Amino acid sequence: MASRSMLVAAVLAAGPVLADPLVGASVGNADALISEATKQYNQKKQAKAAELFLKATRANPSLVPVYLQLARSFLAAKQVPRACYAYRVYLKSSPDNPDRKKAQAESDQCERQLAGLKPAPVDPSPKYVETRAAFFAALEKKEIVGPQGADGQLETLVKDGYLGPDLADMAAKLGAEAIAQADEIHKAALANEKMSLERLRLARPLYQVAADVGASPGDQKSRMAFLDGLAALQEKDHKKAEGLFSEAARADAANKEYSFYRALALFQGGDRPAALKVLDKELPDDPRTAALRVAQAVGAGSDNGAGELEKLLFGKRYPPEK
Repeated sequence: MASRSMLVAAVLAAGPVLADPLVGASVGNADALISEATKQYNQKKQAKAAELFLKATRANPSLVPVYLQLARSFLAAKQVPRACYAYRVYLKSSPDNPDRKKAQAESDQCERQLAGLKPAPVDPSPKYVETRAAFFAALEKKEIVGPQGADGQLETLVKDGYLGPDLADMAAKLGAEAIAQADEIHKAALANEKMSLERLRLARPLYQVAADVGASPGDQKSRMAFLDGLAALQEKDHKKAEGLFSEAARADAANKEYSFYRALALFQGGDRPAALKVLDKELPDDPRTAALRVAQAVGAGSDNGAGELEKLLFGKRYPPEK
C-alpha cells in the first residue's frame, strides 16, 4: 500500500523513533501510581490525582476500581465530561456491589451537571467506536506500524482519552502480532534470505511497538541490534555493523551467529586477523572458522598454510592417530 511505503521510507530517513509507552507495564507501576494518586487526592490536588489515576489505567487497564477513583478525581477537578465518561466505564465493567450503587448515584448527578453545560460538549463515544473498528481492521490486515496501522489507531484512542479494560486485550494482541512480524524478519535473516534495507529496518519499529504496549522484551534488544547490523553491512558501513553485531552478541551470548556476523563485518572491513580472532574465540570448531584460518595462513604465505589446509580437508574424516 502507498501509505505503508511512505511510512517505511520515513522510518528509513528518520531512524529509530522512541514513542511514549501506550499501555502496560512500560507506562509505569500501577500500584505505585495509584498510591501517589490517592495521596494527591487526599491533599486536594485533584487534577494531579486524576492525571496519575489515568496513567494507572494505562499501566493496568484491568483494574476496574481505579476508573471510579479517576471519575471522582475528574469531577473534583471540575472536568465534568471526562468524569461522566469515567463513571460510565466503571459502571459498565463493575460487578454489582455497594461501591457500584454509590457510583451510580454519583454518575447520575454527574450526568445532570453535564446536561447543563453550555455549549454542550462533544460526545467522544462515536469517534472511539470508529477508531476501535479501525484498530481491529488494521490488525486483521497485519498492518501494524504507522498512523493508519493498528499501532497508530491505538495511540489515537489513548491520546483521545479512551478508557476501558479492553485496552489490555487490544495491547496484548498488538504486541503479539508486532513481535511475530519482527521475529519473522529475524528468522529469515538468520536463514540468509536476501532482504532489502526497507524490510531489515522495519523490525526495529515493530519491536518498539511491542515495547510500547507492554510486551515482554525477551530477545528484542539483541535482535534489533543484529538486524540493524545487517542493514549497516549492506550499506558497507563495516565499523558500524561490527559494533551492532558486538552489541547483539553481548545481549544474547548463546546465539553464536551474532559473533559470526561480527567477524564477517571485520573481514569485509579489511581486518582479517581480528575476524579470525573473534571466530577462534566464539566458534572454534565451526567449519567457517577453519576456512578462514586456512585462508589467513595461505594468504600470509605462512609455512603453516599447508598444515591448516590439510587439517581442513582431512582432519574431520581422518583424525590423526594418538
